[in-house]
Amino acid sequence: MEYLTRIYMYGGVSVKDVESSKFIKAYAEHLKRGDKFKEPSWVDIVKTGFTKELSPYDRDWYYIRAASILRRLYIRPFTGVGGFKKIYSKKNKIRVKPSHYNKGSGKIPRSILHQFEKIGIVKKTKKGTRKVTSLGRKEMDAIALKIHKETQPNKKEEIDEIDELNEIIEETKEETKEEEEEKEKEEN
Repeated sequence: MEYLTRIYMYGGVSVKDVESSKFIKAYAEHLKRGDKFKEPSWVDIVKTGFTKELSPYDRDWYYIRAASILRRLYIRPFTGVGGFKKIYSKKNKIRVKPSHYNKGSGKIPRSILHQFEKIGIVKKTKKGTRKVTSLGRKEMDAIALKIHKETQPNKKEEIDEIDELNEIIEETKEETKEEEEEKEKEEN
């Protein structure tokens, strides 16, 4: 058995350090509470792609998709609307015919990116792709830090638990050595 090591985190926490589903839910709530990001009027009618038959059941799907798009843009900058159409593509399986992949809707990511540009979280590059601005990164990292603090246990308690486990490991090592020595003595 090896000793358990103490893990200390140096520096800040970014979006990459937090579980994606938790970040997307938290950022979607942040967008919903704020007054800058608005749902378009067509949200309850629109399908999210060619392969879908109905619009999403969740009433907050637009905010969740916006948070997901912004997270993907944070992790992989210089992505355009076409890239997001590929990301949200899906296999279209129609009864007997062979299945094909169809791209997702382009209107949804385009409208989301336009709103983020108006707010100042995203900016358009010369090539037509988008990237997250420093203001957007700060805002996203602040939410990631909040999530990280909620999910991380108290460091002092964690260190105490690790110390207790190390003591148990030491005791078991000593016991196994003593048992091996007794077996050797009995054999001789």
